[in-house]
Amino acid sequence: MENKLVEYTKTLVEIPSVIGNEKEIADFVESFLNKFYPKENIIRYNNSILAHDNFDSSKKTIALVGHLDTVPGENEYTGQILDGKVYGLGASDMKAGLAVMMGLVDYFYNKEKRFNTIYVFYEKEEGPYIDNGLEPLLKEFNIIQKADLAFALEPTDNKVQVGCLGTMHASIIFEGKRAHSARPWQGENAIHKSVNFLKRLSDFGIKEYEFEGMKFYEVMNATMVDFSGGRNIIPDKFVINVNYRFAPGKTIEEAKKDILNIVNGEAKVEFTDLCPSGRVCLDNVLLQEFIRKFNLPVEAKQAWTDVARLSLYGIDAVNFGPGNASQAHQKNEYVEIKNIVENFNIFKSFLEN
Repeated sequence: MENKLVEYTKTLVEIPSVIGNEKEIADFVESFLNKFYPKENIIRYNNSILAHDNFDSSKKTIALVGHLDTVPGENEYTGQILDGKVYGLGASDMKAGLAVMMGLVDYFYNKEKRFNTIYVFYEKEEGPYIDNGLEPLLKEFNIIQKADLAFALEPTDNKVQVGCLGTMHASIIFEGKRAHSARPWQGENAIHKSVNFLKRLSDFGIKEYEFEGMKFYEVMNATMVDFSGGRNIIPDKFVINVNYRFAPGKTIEEAKKDILNIVNGEAKVEFTDLCPSGRVCLDNVLLQEFIRKFNLPVEAKQAWTDVARLSLYGIDAVNFGPGNASQAHQKNEYVEIKNIVENFNIFKSFLEN
């Protein structure tokens, strides 16, 4: 199976699928699934595809979930295998995970499994929360909700990463009065008005939270700025984008209040791209068995993934994938072949009768 896994990974990275351009890779995956599942067991929605077994009510159900898209990026070695690594944009994040899913579909064809299995390949994960391709699959078809446990095969170096941080962006808008920079007393500098806010933001630091025995770290940072005017103009508007990563157990409304407290009424605030945190589901019996059976390391997910979206729909989910987390979104991204094989073997052993 190792050769097939490498070939699946190599083929997937050779198909460009930068977010918003997933049709070609979706067509490829759909064609692949058609070899193993009857048409009535495959759902295509835009450029997302879901395939599922015929459900046996005597069995528990596992969902394996992976996004088809990548961020934009460069890779000089796309499709090459060098020093035990497959290179290509999205190799770790997360086409190696997709290759494992394909390998499992292939391996278990006409074989009995211990669980009903749902395979979810979806578009537009790397963009805004509201455009994410997993949402309509959850909303329209009510099949993923059958899962007793879901695995997002995001890059985790074959560690189980539980929960995930929530994330939100906010535009902090400072307003002043436009003037010539040679006569600043005739205006009011919107950039200068932000100084106390930026000091408080800088002082936010790193806040450690323990949740269900796992440590998460809340951080709040300015990530982009925009302004009106030019080099010799006192600006009448200055906008700072703030990104807040907040711990599980905190609601969207509570996280909004944290940002409003830092702003302290000194500027207008517009919230955008509000993404909830993900539940830490270490009480899930199947997950406990999975961790124990393979003696897997367990970590808190210090990032956002669609584990949070699955949590909103009442689905226990964790991140567990073969990709190298340090390679995600990197130039000349790669994935180690041994990680792909190990990930496949763990899932194969767990799913087998």
